[in-house]
Amino acid sequence: MTITRRTFGLGAAGALIAPVAAPFVRRASAAGPTIRIGVVNSMSGSLAAYAQEGQPAFEYMIRKINAEGGIRSKGGAQIELVMADDTSQPARTAAEARRLITEEKVQLLTGTILSAQMLALTPVLDELKVPTLSVWAGGAHSSYMFTLGYPYDRGYAQTMHDFVVSLRDDGKFPIKTAVMSYSNYEAGQQVNRFLTEKLKASNIEIIGEAALDIRAQDQTAAMVRIRSLKPDVVVGLVTPRDGILLHQARYNLNYHGSIFCGGTGGYSDLSLWKDLGQEIGKAVLTRNLFGMTGFSAGAKIESMQKIIAELRDVAKLERIGQGAIQYAQAARVLQQVLENAVSLDSDALLNAFKKLDIPYGDPNLYIAKPQGLQFAEDRLLKDGSAMFIQWLPDQDQQVVFPKIFAQAAPRPKS
Repeated sequence: MTITRRTFGLGAAGALIAPVAAPFVRRASAAGPTIRIGVVNSMSGSLAAYAQEGQPAFEYMIRKINAEGGIRSKGGAQIELVMADDTSQPARTAAEARRLITEEKVQLLTGTILSAQMLALTPVLDELKVPTLSVWAGGAHSSYMFTLGYPYDRGYAQTMHDFVVSLRDDGKFPIKTAVMSYSNYEAGQQVNRFLTEKLKASNIEIIGEAALDIRAQDQTAAMVRIRSLKPDVVVGLVTPRDGILLHQARYNLNYHGSIFCGGTGGYSDLSLWKDLGQEIGKAVLTRNLFGMTGFSAGAKIESMQKIIAELRDVAKLERIGQGAIQYAQAARVLQQVLENAVSLDSDALLNAFKKLDIPYGDPNLYIAKPQGLQFAEDRLLKDGSAMFIQWLPDQDQQVVFPKIFAQAAPRPKS
């Protein structure tokens, strides 16, 4: 099974699903009570890389939960997924969510729901009052939305800041100046604002900005600007698509004079090698580049290693990156919420989200959270931290930060 930006496989079942706008239903395999969960994913369009990798892992985990007895506190209720593709269009996210709630009568919502979709979805959730779990958004503007994404401030910005400062202070990298280069949309802009303030406070001079137009077909102009400024470090939040274009431009200009570090997909997604090709990937990804991620196959986390093995050996997924792990984690979060909720009423589900607790060391904690997984008052993760990796020529990754998960020290390649 090969998962690409255009097609995706369905876990161990191996069925191919076309990324169509109309919903389709994954029905519980056993008779009895069911809990309907609506899944709004970006299975097509510019943001499809996240969901195409993640959805097969999510469906596998839900099948596993159902097979192992379903939601035991609800009489063994089986989870039924009602799925829709928003085609990476925020307005469609809102429309599909409204239909799933009002017509399909789902009791919870989940899905990719990146930041732009989160903003469009907020009025619908405030009106219809259905608890929702976003897999990737960096914010949660509705009181009915919780997210596994990295918070803009204490997640993305803090982790990138801490890594850059660690390169300077612990790794003795000569870092005095920075250019902020980020995907120019809601999440990228918000992270850039917080990150700029943090870097300045740590005595790193911001000498320029190279925002990446998310509609552009080429990022050469941004790379030319970076090359002209010659910063010690280039840093920011970059989507997978913008990352591919940025790395292609860096290769074409043969520019290696700065350290590039950022998150998440544009620097660390496994799809980069496939889309860039071996020659470009080896030339730029392994040279003065570090990527922020919540997952890496070599991270020293026992529960992460076990879910990797299960998704590979049992689910038979060929593509297991941070998208797959993030979605597997979402399934476990929803399972705990449903188990702990005193009923399936909206208020009860909200309260269960607020009390969620998957501590560090729990076998169901798959992402790198030294403080465990709980939601804060803002419905974002209390522990918003992530890891940084460096790429190897064989397309493997090494975790280099933080030390608790690190396999190797970060190395420069000039």
